[in-house]
Amino acid sequence: MLKKIIRDLVIVFCALALWVSTSGKLSAFLYEYRKVKAWWGEYLRNHGDLVSLAYLDFVHDLNQGEIKYVYKRPNNKTALNKVLYLFGDSYTWELSDTAFVNLNGFHYINRYDGSFYHLDTNRKNILIIEFSERAVRDYFSDMRIFDAFADTTITFKSAGNFPFVFRQDYKASIPEILNFEALFNKNVNQNLQFNLFNYQFLNPLFEFKAALNYYVFTRASGDVVISKDKKFLYFKETTLPYGNLSSYSKITEDEITSLVNNFNRIYDHYKEAGFSEIYLSLIPNPVTIMEPRGYNLLIPRIQGSPTLRMPVIDIYSKFKSSSEVLYIPGDTHWNINGKQQWLDQVNELLILN
Repeated sequence: MLKKIIRDLVIVFCALALWVSTSGKLSAFLYEYRKVKAWWGEYLRNHGDLVSLAYLDFVHDLNQGEIKYVYKRPNNKTALNKVLYLFGDSYTWELSDTAFVNLNGFHYINRYDGSFYHLDTNRKNILIIEFSERAVRDYFSDMRIFDAFADTTITFKSAGNFPFVFRQDYKASIPEILNFEALFNKNVNQNLQFNLFNYQFLNPLFEFKAALNYYVFTRASGDVVISKDKKFLYFKETTLPYGNLSSYSKITEDEITSLVNNFNRIYDHYKEAGFSEIYLSLIPNPVTIMEPRGYNLLIPRIQGSPTLRMPVIDIYSKFKSSSEVLYIPGDTHWNINGKQQWLDQVNELLILN
């Protein structure tokens, strides 16, 4: 009898955990509710994202703390009628208009959230599409950007590589009506990890395992690997010999051609929408710059394609020749040196154009 009760309780608990982890709204509520310093609160990630993933907060050389950036607009006496739209990711999402020169307006579009726009044709509208290298092969395998960044008068639904326009007379399909994407949450595994294991009272167990791996076996836990010189952490998916996120996985010429063709379609689309200038800016994975042997050359193959029509902000070449440390040791992102080098290139374009 007792075994049956325990079995039924386990089944109910597992079903409840799966339901909560599948629900986007409930998961979002729990993420906010558990941001507290209590035994039931989430593991507080006060340091680099990779340090936190590997529970290596106790390693001083990797523990840089939270990095803050302060930028000031250089003196500019020339009033220009220019607006910048920056469609970017976590590398640039904390930037504001004070980071740029010669602008009368600035709009940041987080690729994870998307946004609509309606251009002021009396101004010169500039679009920069900034993307971390690890996301390029997946995101630009189709035209989903047309959904994420669209004119307020038209909405695009990307179907593979063939987007189509729908207006008020568009009839939704059965999958859209049933909203299968909401039913099968793509983040369910991440949410399950958070709801089942991410508690402060469990931290000592994870930290003990992390210390054992780090000091005895010289490796990191979870989705993190240690650099060859042991001074940096890398996101594991970017170091594997396979996978779309990796700097070392094989890329065929057909895939490069497909990506270049998609960038050209994106360029043509936003040109037709009224943007005066459109630039592509691909930010290298840390391992691409610091351990380039075996690199699949994704960025230079795209940027160097003779058929690519979209102008590029080539931070890859600048990083390759730089003697500065460009990335945070325990994080997937660049440090102030890397970001400032990118900003210098962008501001030079804004001054010249």
